[in-house]
Amino acid sequence: MLILHAGFPAALEGTAAIARVWPGRARRTREGGIVQWLARGERRCRQVYGASYPRLVANVRALNPDLAVMMLEQGYGRVLSRPGLSARVRELVAVTVLAAGGWERQLVSHLLGAARLGASRSEIRSAWRIGLARADRTIRGAGERAWGTAFRSAMRVR
Repeated sequence: MLILHAGFPAALEGTAAIARVWPGRARRTREGGIVQWLARGERRCRQVYGASYPRLVANVRALNPDLAVMMLEQGYGRVLSRPGLSARVRELVAVTVLAAGGWERQLVSHLLGAARLGASRSEIRSAWRIGLARADRTIRGAGERAWGTAFRSAMRVR
């Protein structure tokens, strides 16, 4: 129900905002099916999360097994793996949206995921700053903490 009443309204409003400025028109995609989406989703999620992938999936399964399948099949397989934008660009978009929303844990994951998928620290910082600039001031701290957490850990490698 959260997806219907929190995620879906956000998707509708975000899509409407993009439609006002984006050139062209959205089209229905018809690539793949459930089996292909799940396989693609598992591959993409592994790319984003690296060595943390098994722990992520186990944690989400513990919350709700159906949510874990939905995350891989729909989120990573159908949406984040579809043609059009590169994986790197999709992660930068995720960083911007998560920073704007104050979703600290998910932002840490996608800051790291953007680096794993080839985004430079400068690109990641830019996407993060754009999101923070649109965040309510009461939640900006979450975005700042996420940056610190991400760059104290695996980001040092870059």
